[in-house]
Amino acid sequence: MDTDREGVRGVRGVREVRGVRGVRRACPPKPEGRRRARGTAGIAAVLLATAVVGAGCRKSDSPPGSGEPRSAAAVAAGEAAGGAVSPAGPGNGSTASAAGAAADAAAAAPPVRAGCAGAAAKRIPEAADPAGGTFTLEDAVEGLADEGSGLAARLETTAAVLRCVLDAEGAPATVANFVGLARGLRPWWDPCRGEWVREPMYDGMPFHKLEPGFAVQTGCPIGDGTGGPGYAIADELGPGRVHDEPGVLSMANVGAGTAGSQFFVTLGPAPALDRRFTAFGRCGPADELGKLDEAARGGREVRVVRVTIERTDGAGGER
Repeated sequence: MDTDREGVRGVRGVREVRGVRGVRRACPPKPEGRRRARGTAGIAAVLLATAVVGAGCRKSDSPPGSGEPRSAAAVAAGEAAGGAVSPAGPGNGSTASAAGAAADAAAAAPPVRAGCAGAAAKRIPEAADPAGGTFTLEDAVEGLADEGSGLAARLETTAAVLRCVLDAEGAPATVANFVGLARGLRPWWDPCRGEWVREPMYDGMPFHKLEPGFAVQTGCPIGDGTGGPGYAIADELGPGRVHDEPGVLSMANVGAGTAGSQFFVTLGPAPALDRRFTAFGRCGPADELGKLDEAARGGREVRVVRVTIERTDGAGGER
């Protein structure tokens, strides 16, 4: 999400880029800013504040560094396999087993996406969208176990594990896009490699925005909130698309019809976002949302570990 005089903004499509200097950082609105707003008018004033590149975003929002990233599993594998551990031998079976288990975990862990902030020269796709701008719900669930008529996403992060029930009936195009990107079926433009790819987009990606009591946001392939998937999808707004409680799963955008890959999860009621952003799911449980809020308040880095899509019984289900 980005904040400017038109409202809260977020992910960009192919029209988003005018060069690195011209791209605005997607800073979410700050209802708990330095000058606390009182009442509806105050909240609206905060939401309409201007945000540009170089504006004072939270420290935890800084783009990832350029050093080679290492996942927690990879670090654990290195510590278990090396360091002061003695060679395997009589009495050392448990150590060898631990090293092997850690190595297996490292191999299974998704990559940590460092992004390419400041060096993403290929933000605009140089080739046509392989999907031709069309991607349906049937495309998104291809090969998924056909058990249940509903859909849910297990959103595993380094701070909490959420289960999000997706509203495929109320927002079919948005859910299709999210599921397709999460499963690696919907092609997306990788601005760091300068090519269209078909691979799980969100695994290993940082939450570039964490606003305590408000929302956490991810889905930027560049890593700083200025990138998208190379295309845009239409909004699916309506009376039922409300941000009335913690755990609402919603698409970020920079204006009508510009949503793409960035999404956010609310950490509290945010009615000012209604009729602007497509809410397409509900996440829980409450204690896990609390862990995300705690991480945001502590300024900790949070990353997506993996997003897994599963069938549910009916349109609802336990969160």
